[in-house]
Amino acid sequence: MPYLLGLDVGSATTWAAVCRRAPGPDGWGPPEPVATDSPPAVPGLLRRCGDDVPVYCDNLLITPQALVVEQARAAADQIWVSEEEGPELVAVAHPSGWGAARVGMLRAAFADAGMSDVVLVGRAAAVVRRVSAGRPPVAGRPVLVCRVGRTSVEVAVVVPDEPGRLEVLGVASSDDVGGDDLAESGAPAMAAVLDVVRRAARDCRVGLGELAAVLPAGGGAAHPLVVPALADAIPAPVFRDDDPWLTVARGTALSLRPSAPPVPAAAEALVLPTELLPITDSRLGLSELGPGEMPPRPPVHIAAPLVGDR
Repeated sequence: MPYLLGLDVGSATTWAAVCRRAPGPDGWGPPEPVATDSPPAVPGLLRRCGDDVPVYCDNLLITPQALVVEQARAAADQIWVSEEEGPELVAVAHPSGWGAARVGMLRAAFADAGMSDVVLVGRAAAVVRRVSAGRPPVAGRPVLVCRVGRTSVEVAVVVPDEPGRLEVLGVASSDDVGGDDLAESGAPAMAAVLDVVRRAARDCRVGLGELAAVLPAGGGAAHPLVVPALADAIPAPVFRDDDPWLTVARGTALSLRPSAPPVPAAAEALVLPTELLPITDSRLGLSELGPGEMPPRPPVHIAAPLVGDR
């Protein structure tokens, strides 16, 4: 069955989701997670893209962006095996704060690998697309996206516009705190996450009271402290997947679907997919898995044609 593939290359693994052909206005179904067994990459790989210093992996020196391509390609090939056909389109997420130079460098690396048709999507845009199901959450009002990865935090303040488009007001990030630190120290690590949130809002000159919504994502956002702490600090509704480590991959897959018709500007609430609800009680909707964890999967033997060789 034809499908669209979204990939989120992380430090621990590559998360993946597909949208399959289905009846409906745009002809595609909702994003479904699919398993990959791509080996862990170099910690902090994406933030090193564009550096002149190569990384060392599997006894080879390779540029960071070329290694991102290899991680994405390995995951796509595994899914090709399980689906018994290649994707119609592939999208890969990248840090929200990247400028045109870094995005262009990664695009060139994909082109060098024969994958020039890969679509690159900012993480914040992917999260907004996932949570709003392709419709703008309170168009024209700022939304805060807080991605807590295994070893880092990225906070973006964005203003959704028409479907599939948004303005990034600013991004703050930190490599000093992440999901691993939340699992180890709890409250002190959460305080550091909130410091990044406040810095992002301050740098954009957006008051926390002006935010229309808060969207946590990433494996670290599954920690029980994250949602209530964000809700206490910000007077705006908090929306989060029950499996937030997949939010970016799902939104990246959704970004390949045709945009939904715009919602009237007078809309006063987020338009959500049915499986997402605002979290008003910190005891609801929290995953029992730790940051970045998923049920164990058996190894997959890669024997499919490479995605770029279609």
